[in-house]
Amino acid sequence: MFLRTLWRSRQRRADRAAAPRAARSAWPGWLAAVLLWPGAALADGLGHASADLLTGLTAGIALACAVASAIAWLHTRAAIYGAGLAFALVEGILRTQPTLFPAAALQAGSYAALLALSVPLITAGQPAAARLAAACRWACIGLTGLAALALIFVYDTDGGLLPRLITGAGATASAVLAAWFLAAAARPSPRRAATLALGAVHLSSVWILAHDAWSAPAEGGLVMPLARLLLGLATLLLAGLERRTQAEPARQEADDARQLVQGELRLVEMTGALDAQRQMNALISHELRAPLATISAAAQSLDMILSGSGEAVDNRLARIHRSVTRMTELMEQLLNQDRLGEQAWTPRGEQTDMSELAGDVVAAMQPDTAHALRLQTSGATLPVYCDRALTSVVVRNLIHNAIKYSPASEPIRIETGQAEDQGVPMAWVAVTDRGPGIGVEEQARIFEPRFRRAAHRETQGMGIGLYLARRICQSQGGSLAMHSEVGVGTRFVITLPARPPEPSTQAQAANT
Repeated sequence: MFLRTLWRSRQRRADRAAAPRAARSAWPGWLAAVLLWPGAALADGLGHASADLLTGLTAGIALACAVASAIAWLHTRAAIYGAGLAFALVEGILRTQPTLFPAAALQAGSYAALLALSVPLITAGQPAAARLAAACRWACIGLTGLAALALIFVYDTDGGLLPRLITGAGATASAVLAAWFLAAAARPSPRRAATLALGAVHLSSVWILAHDAWSAPAEGGLVMPLARLLLGLATLLLAGLERRTQAEPARQEADDARQLVQGELRLVEMTGALDAQRQMNALISHELRAPLATISAAAQSLDMILSGSGEAVDNRLARIHRSVTRMTELMEQLLNQDRLGEQAWTPRGEQTDMSELAGDVVAAMQPDTAHALRLQTSGATLPVYCDRALTSVVVRNLIHNAIKYSPASEPIRIETGQAEDQGVPMAWVAVTDRGPGIGVEEQARIFEPRFRRAAHRETQGMGIGLYLARRICQSQGGSLAMHSEVGVGTRFVITLPARPPEPSTQAQAANT
């Protein structure tokens, strides 16, 4: 094509030198004609008639539009693509093979498909839009039935009155629809581009159908029908793009909603599991209280019966009493975990001397361990506002952990002292051991509930001591800090204020 066009242009350039100057002045007109009628220039370059070229282009574009619509319809099952498929096939046959079927059937089928393509793009939500969409649907049904009757009875094969009535009515309807869609495209809308393209389709249909009403489709030229097919294809493409753009937020919202529902279900399951665990803890504690009370009463009776039996007997009876006390404390620890899980829980605060509290804990634990518990106090009174029973549980837990992870030959150091934090007087208790220490990765999780160190999973315990200890300190306006170095040892420091904590502090600690 390009070689033939180039060869002809060379011949014209050779002849142009000898042509009169008046002939050269016609070139702007020829250039304008080429720009306005590119089909004629292309046909001249190919050496074919302009009508044959436009017929082939129309058939090819109609087929391409039909294939694209069929693929889109198979993928989405959207009605607009099915209508686009029907419009491309019928319009292609009408413009390229007008004598293949009755003219009335082709005209009715083509415009019925165009109306079906228009209905999905009529903006809903307004009474006028609903009425217009309903009118288009009924007109589409009527035209489809009319096309079927024309095919069955092979009516008006030579293009008589019925095709002219159909095209005349279609031109009038397209004028209304063109005005509607162009006005809708003037307003901001997600379907603005597709609406504008469809308005252009109906605007071109006014000219095409009005011309068909006065002459046969084959006599009206194919430039405008070809342009309408291209505009119809553009409408389908833009509708698909806008459909996909609108589907992305909807899909994202659906995914977010599904994740939210799954999270709520997991939360409900976890809440149910926690409630079941609390009920089990309460049941176990209730069932164990009676045997422990029996053992304690029996030990007290043995104290009276065997009084004066010797130091060995007294030591064994004292060990029984301490074991009963330890079991009672473990049950209280389980119940305290449940209490700490409730937002309404608040510690029963009272003025307590931290040096005295630490001394009582050390005195109670020293007989049951081979480790030396060395208590170092500042000598001054360290009054704080705390729940004495719970704070004793914290100190006992820290000392118990130090005993578990330290060699028997290494002493456990317990220290007390005073400090000040932002003008608030504080008292602290520190428990230091010379055990293996805690790695950096485990330090980040050491206060999580039921976390057990990987290297010491064989040690006895429930894995809730440090978690509860920190919660107890925070709920009283204090803190529990840790410093550890592998191969050197670990130091835990309890810090409590000398005045009652703020209610907001207690609520925040209960929620953590």
